[in-house]
Amino acid sequence: MIVVLADCHVHPGGGPNWTEAALAAFAGADLILTLGDMGEAAGLEALAAIAPVQGVRGADDQASPHVDGRTRRLTIGDVAIGMVFDPVAEGLARASAPLALADVDVRSQILGGATDVLLWASTHVPEIGRQDGVLTVNPGSATLPDKGSAASFARLTLEGGQVSAEIVSLT
Repeated sequence: MIVVLADCHVHPGGGPNWTEAALAAFAGADLILTLGDMGEAAGLEALAAIAPVQGVRGADDQASPHVDGRTRRLTIGDVAIGMVFDPVAEGLARASAPLALADVDVRSQILGGATDVLLWASTHVPEIGRQDGVLTVNPGSATLPDKGSAASFARLTLEGGQVSAEIVSLT
């Protein structure tokens, strides 16, 4: 199982922090992917105690060995996963409310190849969709949800070269 997080703005002692319920919900993850605006490095270290963490940077991210760059492409088994904080700013989408992906060739060029899944963030609102054969997933925020959304994260499951996604509510 892969846990996907974004827009958490974790600032222990001075802002949002992980709740025990959230950390318990992430337990059992094989991998945690973060999509930016995660906050202080201490928040990522708390996640790294659960499972390996890889991610991209947003506007509110301290330097950490777990996050690098504004876009990223991972291959897990037969599944190619693209990651981005703000898909519009990076040229991967024309709009983010709702998500409207850019041309497939543009996406492939920016991410370094085609993707089966595009993980994106920056809205604090969870959304799962499918465009041009690509599964698109925005996990919302586990600590600072917006627009009446519940605190949430996404869970990806990869089986037999197929990927499925679900939004998990923390409230």
